[in-house]
Amino acid sequence: MLLLILVFILSYLALTSAPYNHNQLLKVPNLQVEKAAVIACFLFNPGEHAASTLLNQTTRMTVFDFIRDNSGLHFRAISDCLKMPIGVLQYHLGLLVNSGLITVYPDGRYRRYFEAKRFTETEMKVISALRRKVSGLILVALLKRPQTTHKDLAKQLKVSSQALSWQMNRLERMNLVKRNVEALNVKYSLDEGIQGLVYRYAVLKIVQRAGFETANSAKKLSDFYY
Repeated sequence: MLLLILVFILSYLALTSAPYNHNQLLKVPNLQVEKAAVIACFLFNPGEHAASTLLNQTTRMTVFDFIRDNSGLHFRAISDCLKMPIGVLQYHLGLLVNSGLITVYPDGRYRRYFEAKRFTETEMKVISALRRKVSGLILVALLKRPQTTHKDLAKQLKVSSQALSWQMNRLERMNLVKRNVEALNVKYSLDEGIQGLVYRYAVLKIVQRAGFETANSAKKLSDFYY
């Protein structure tokens, strides 16, 4: 009863305090009632009941399910794959993040989205690197052939030596790859701590894109990068 009373009070205040616009008036109540319900839910029913109530909406559940099944995509990729307007996605993502159901992982200029409490910090870092086309191809190449020279890796990936150096410096700073200098040759390998994760997410389970199931080669990985 208290929950219903709070919902109606917040809805009434939202309606009476909003500037009058006849053309938009009918669009206001649903949004405000939904926000009030979410607020009331978290005040009176914290935890699992709050999460259940928050996901009791078709569009928001679609967003949550998509992120759960396609970990590590950034905002634009989610919008493109779901063909969802930016404003609508921002609204539902905001609620999911603020409620603790979705975690945001910063990856340079990207913000990548993961189901909360499912991945460790290292796992999110590996998945984020796999989501980037060149760095993902590098990780898979080094998983298949450790101690690959700089020259061979650049040739295999068809990138310039300078471009590869930039990528490798970034992956080294992230503690994902190691550099070994032998005479005039520079060789790279995966950090021991992330080999299993690269195998799990790039070869067995794959960092998915909608409709993408498995990847058996570095070439095929290019089909799902965002």
